[in-house]
Amino acid sequence: MVNLRKTLTKLPHLITFEASCRNSNFTRAAEELGVTRVSVSRQIAELEQELGTTLFIRDHRKVSLTQAGRLLEAEVAPALHQIADAIQSVSQKSGDTPLTVTTTTAFATYWLMPRMVDFSNQFPEVELNLVVTDRKLDLAAENIDIAIRYSKDTPPGEKVTPLLRERIFPVLSPKYSPNTALSDAADLTRENLLHLSGIYRPEARWPHWFKANDLVLSAESSGVAMNTYINMLQAAIAGQGIALAGNPLVDPYLADGTLIKLKGFMEIERDYFYLINATTDREDAERFCNWVLDQTAVTKEPPILR
Repeated sequence: MVNLRKTLTKLPHLITFEASCRNSNFTRAAEELGVTRVSVSRQIAELEQELGTTLFIRDHRKVSLTQAGRLLEAEVAPALHQIADAIQSVSQKSGDTPLTVTTTTAFATYWLMPRMVDFSNQFPEVELNLVVTDRKLDLAAENIDIAIRYSKDTPPGEKVTPLLRERIFPVLSPKYSPNTALSDAADLTRENLLHLSGIYRPEARWPHWFKANDLVLSAESSGVAMNTYINMLQAAIAGQGIALAGNPLVDPYLADGTLIKLKGFMEIERDYFYLINATTDREDAERFCNWVLDQTAVTKEPPILR
């Protein structure tokens, strides 16, 4: 049996060799490895001395493999990558790699983060890396394990589960001073309305809601436009106007009275939040997904406070 300790005395040099082969340049290999070009050149020279043969033909701007170098590269490169894949696989199964979860800013702020203490208490061994963004990331390219996405259509994938369906309706803070009795939809045309602008689809905005109520919102109606859901909701909480928001994101504020759901006003069902498990065999991913499903199962309709 080969004594690996004696045979592989130049294992770090082989890693440098592999990087030099891919880059065909000692300087770029050095940048990739985080060392100096002199260090790369020295390690290659020591490896050549150990093997008793020349591996690279040095040129001013690049290097190219000799026949011996090509033979070594054909065996060494696949072997090193196989070792790296094995180490990463074992690391993931042992829980050393954080579980990366992505979701939208609003869902993270109003639904996920308030519940994370419960998850941490139940599964202290699971390390989470939360990526909060309103961009739809390429899950494979960004190494995302789990995504919670708001979508009109069911996202592609084998492990996709609908979580919660959004329903939107008028909400306001007890701090807000209304101009009318707020008895019907027409009254809202004379109130200070908080509008969403930017990327949000028409179905999330006031003109669509008024149209569903057979009303037209005039261009002269008072209000302020905001380009994020979070800013709009914070303005509503501060009493600056009436917002069109809804379940499940505003549930905590409705439950504690920070916001009020107007009784008898139209509710519009919109899209679903979907849970996407992009992993294959990570046990911690299954635990997180099951926890999320348990959380949605206990989500209840908040009381109507007005």
